[in-house]
Amino acid sequence: MGMFLAISGIIGKPQAAVAESLGRYAQSVGGGLQQQLLSNNHKNFSVIEQDNNNTSIFYPDDFLNWDEASAFLSQDLNTPVFSFHIHDSDLWMYILYYKGEIIDQFNPVPGYWSDDITDEEKAAWKGNAAIIEQYVPGVQKESIEKYLVSWETDTEPVQAYAGDTFVQEDWQLLDFMKKLQLPYPLDDDGNARATGNVYALWTEDILLEPQKDAATATLSGTSSKPWWKFW
Repeated sequence: MGMFLAISGIIGKPQAAVAESLGRYAQSVGGGLQQQLLSNNHKNFSVIEQDNNNTSIFYPDDFLNWDEASAFLSQDLNTPVFSFHIHDSDLWMYILYYKGEIIDQFNPVPGYWSDDITDEEKAAWKGNAAIIEQYVPGVQKESIEKYLVSWETDTEPVQAYAGDTFVQEDWQLLDFMKKLQLPYPLDDDGNARATGNVYALWTEDILLEPQKDAATATLSGTSSKPWWKFW
């Protein structure tokens, strides 16, 4: 099995505001969010990191509602939010939300899940660098449009821009995020970077796994009691 990865990229909002909003989302789906010392193999391990005025959320491995969460954040925070996904190490993709609505989306292999796909459906996943330029301050379409291309299976993968780390592969997502000034919250070992904060994120679909003797801090939008207090 390859890599599966889900990240929200929030434009123009600080880490504290994003954490509070994510807490409200988690509570709306029967869960919660707490800042907590967790290892990266913990079921509820999530990381939030800010760079400049943008913030990224790394979701737990078993969290499957990254699109729903990103749409919620974009509505709740009134800001553009990317929903990034790496699927089985085969491709990376995004959906861009604003005020809860999809305004752009990209998949380099639009027929990945089905060969029976119309030309209209393919066109819907082409991505639009001009829209991103409009909604992401400081980004020029010329600096990102070469990422938004179809991957031809019979051609050798190439770098989109000089200085990129990756070619047309799953981890090209990191080059793209860097151009958007969105941080990738993990280091090379899969741990939270020094500038990121670790959280326990849970929902009705991903229950909270106990973590003894961990420092916790309840965030706005979650229960006012520590998770280990049942009264």
